[in-house]
Formats: sequence, C-alpha cells, structure tokens
Amino acid sequence: MKKVITYDDLLDKIPNKYILTIVSGERARARAKEKTERGTEPVALTKYEKKDTEMKKVFREILAGKIKYEE
Repeated sequence: MKKVITYDDLLDKIPNKYILTIVSGERARARAKEKTERGTEPVALTKYEKKDTEMKKVFREILAGKIKYEE
C-alpha cells in the first residue's frame, strides 16, 4: 500500500501553497491535453495505483521530485 499523500508533504516539496496550486493545476491540464491528443494515457513519471485520480497522480509526481518550478 502506498503512503497517504498529505498537504504537509506537498508543502515540503513546494513551500508556497499558491505556487503548489498553480504547478499542480498546470500539470493536470498538461496530462489531460496529452490524453485527449494521443488518445492514450500520458507518459508516467512515477508509478501509480489504478484507482488514483488525476490529481493524486500529479501529487505523486510532485512528491517524487519529478515536477518542479522556477521562480
């Protein structure tokens, strides 16, 4: 069983809650766009569970350090 995703864990990776919201929203939109354009699942940056929602997938990518931001 995978670890539960908590808000505090996400804030450890991206310390500003507003930037966290923007980064995760942009990644979710990019995944959705990829899915509609290609008609298949987007490229996985981390391992997911089948029942994970799109946002959980994005949060797992952030926690794994695959998604970052620049100021």
